[in-house]
Amino acid sequence: MRDRLTSLIAGFLLLALVGSTWWASDYARRSVPVDPPRRLTHEMDTFIDNFVMMRTDETGMPAARLEGPRAEHFPDDDSYEVYLPRAVSQRPDRSVTIATAERGRMDQDGDRIVMTGDVNFRRPPHQEEPGLSIQSEAITLHPNEDVAFTDLPATVIRGDGSRITGTGMRYDNASRQLAVASDARVTIAPRTPEAER
Repeated sequence: MRDRLTSLIAGFLLLALVGSTWWASDYARRSVPVDPPRRLTHEMDTFIDNFVMMRTDETGMPAARLEGPRAEHFPDDDSYEVYLPRAVSQRPDRSVTIATAERGRMDQDGDRIVMTGDVNFRRPPHQEEPGLSIQSEAITLHPNEDVAFTDLPATVIRGDGSRITGTGMRYDNASRQLAVASDARVTIAPRTPEAER
């Protein structure tokens, strides 16, 4: 009888130990999150000095490049803020375009670059076409489509001195077409004697 009582007490203590261990484990698992929720604040997690990001085409040739002396990465929207950015589109079958600004923001997996602050978008002379320069306070670039646009006032200056001012512009480098949304004013430079020959 005494052995039976000792066995029952030992079994009860073992069951109590197993039950309390299970309860403590379950309580700890519920009260302490294993994977804390992602922070929604826009805080930098990484910075890069002498930042260069290059995109290649399907053949492996460089198609577009974004560079600047410093870039900061923000994990909440996977964006990069670039200081003094320089964005270059250099596809072999199209004109080279170069955009510079005071600040730039690349997001949407590199599909959009928003340049702000004294933006200058240039297309140097190509074959028989004169150069082109678009100036505005903000220009959005879509490197995959090779398109630049703005909804703000902008000034376009062609290499021959002709000028277009207006609000809202879109330039497609693939087709080399420029569209002005509203308030367009055009100043055509006089032809030089060399151009008339």
